[in-house]
Amino acid sequence: MHSALRSGITLIVILLLFLAFNLVWIGKIPNIRWDFSQQKLYTLSPAAHQLAATLEGPVDLYFFNDQLHPKRNSIEKRFGLRVEDLLKEYEKAASGRINLHIIHPAPFSEDAYKAGLFGLDDQYGLFGLIGTRAGQSAQRIEAFSSDREALLEYEIGHLLQNLSNPEPRSVGLLSGVSINKSAGRLLTQLRGHFNVMELAPHLERMPQGIKTLMVIHPEKLPDRALYAIDQFVLGGGKIVVFTEPSSGAPTRFGSMLAGWGVHLQTDGILVDTTYTIPQGLLALPREATNANDISSGRVNALTMSSVGALARAEKVRTRFTPLLQGSAQSRWVIAGISVPADKASPEAQRAVIAARIEGPAYSAFTDGIGGLPAGLQKASQIHAVVVADADMLSDALNDPGNNDNIRFALNILDNLAAPEALADIRPRSMTGHTLHVLKAMGAAAEQHYREKAGELELSLERTEREWQTLHPQAVTLTPQSVDISTRLQALNKERLRLPMELHGLKVEAYAELQRLKFIIKLVLIAAVPLVLCLIAWALLLYQNRRRTLPPVAFD
Repeated sequence: MHSALRSGITLIVILLLFLAFNLVWIGKIPNIRWDFSQQKLYTLSPAAHQLAATLEGPVDLYFFNDQLHPKRNSIEKRFGLRVEDLLKEYEKAASGRINLHIIHPAPFSEDAYKAGLFGLDDQYGLFGLIGTRAGQSAQRIEAFSSDREALLEYEIGHLLQNLSNPEPRSVGLLSGVSINKSAGRLLTQLRGHFNVMELAPHLERMPQGIKTLMVIHPEKLPDRALYAIDQFVLGGGKIVVFTEPSSGAPTRFGSMLAGWGVHLQTDGILVDTTYTIPQGLLALPREATNANDISSGRVNALTMSSVGALARAEKVRTRFTPLLQGSAQSRWVIAGISVPADKASPEAQRAVIAARIEGPAYSAFTDGIGGLPAGLQKASQIHAVVVADADMLSDALNDPGNNDNIRFALNILDNLAAPEALADIRPRSMTGHTLHVLKAMGAAAEQHYREKAGELELSLERTEREWQTLHPQAVTLTPQSVDISTRLQALNKERLRLPMELHGLKVEAYAELQRLKFIIKLVLIAAVPLVLCLIAWALLLYQNRRRTLPPVAFD
């Protein structure tokens, strides 16, 4: 009796202690997190931490996340938790200057109505951010996307920076040709986002106060203007250049790029059979952009014309980061002669159309120019972006329904003109090592297949064309006689044989990749059952061992 009472009292005390711990002490335990990812992907970067710690005034962030929306897939749901965690990290780093409100809006609710008023996108359920600060206009991220996960920290930091310092940043605009009529949409967008100072093409010195410069058609600028650009970049100015290589770059301009560690092809144009559309234009999909660079933010498709190719010059220490690339089937056409794009751009098999340049650079004007004395001769660090197409900025390639070309240019310019605290937030790739391996193997398999399948595809195309010529499709209402001529029989055999050979080549090319995928799936599927079986086996051995132990003799 006493034993049962004692046990009951003990259980009650344990239960009371458990409840007291959860109700009183659990909230006082510090929130300890460990980030074991190789790149510390789930920890706020030092630059983002610094930006949050130096915010001016209290900021309210309203995160709308409709997790129950029927169009929201599992990937976006997990990404929603990732966004929420990162916002909490920003709130923690701001030490009271950020008030985070997490809202899960119900359909047709007041929260959903307010989100709509602020312009959040609800196509796949509300999944955006609104930031407010007293006396300032509200800022928003219309919709987060897992496709831009590498840019997540920067996007949130950009919103906070705009709330803290909403004044438009000043940029210089210098063009070798008049763009008032040909690029009116670009000018409108530039003036709406920046304080634009338009510069005369015959300038000899960059005006004071300009830290960021946009140059269009530099190949048509006089040498004195190029000298001013050269000194501006070596002096720490940031620049984005849109050049038209088909027009033939002057020696000075080519030398200036060489001093930056860049080689620009100017003796032809890039032709890409994969991305070519009617009128000879290139339609670059999102896959052609660098998903881990700010320039790709909200850019889905780019239209370009007379595209050139860039490459990292030999024996330079410059960091050369491709921003836009052609496909593996791109070719460089010189005077009607086609050569592989990788010969024009040896840096990679895919031709580089735009690149970010960072690192040491040297002046192309060692003796000055036109009576002007020699200026800066080198710099330990420059920040430049070179795009081998200027036509992409014209109104002809930017219709009101698709401004991705202009958005691409604005992304670059905004990033270059950003304050140091924001510019130092670097995109961080979320792709693991295994996915890198799979991606590389997939690209190699595709290249291997294309190398062997080219002739077969051409043969199949010729066969189909001849078949259609000899056996045209006709709309008839009566039975027709069947033509079984020898030539048609031969063509029909080819039509059956060639696709089978192409399929066999594809299976052969992708065999190693498919084996690796199968092994990964097998490991992932079998891992948990295998661990449970091992634990059960170990317990069984332990029990059997205890049962077989000899009895202990007592004296």
